[in-house]
Amino acid sequence: MSSASPFRRSQPTRPTPGAQWLQLVLRPVRAAGFWSAVAIPFLLLGLVVTGTAVERVGLFLGLVVANLVALRVGHAHNQE
Repeated sequence: MSSASPFRRSQPTRPTPGAQWLQLVLRPVRAAGFWSAVAIPFLLLGLVVTGTAVERVGLFLGLVVANLVALRVGHAHNQE
């Protein structure tokens, strides 16, 4: 029979210097993605209301794709 207790917590692992550097880089990127995902729909709404979305379809679709990318990048913002 094992003497290991399922209730004993293991020692927390310390992040490596590379992981710390990665977190320092990813934090502002995630924040920018999050806030871009918040702001871009207002730009899209403005394009639709003014009728520019019909005239500049490429711009409209580019903003839709940028919004999808920003949603994916900013999804983990402030979840730590």
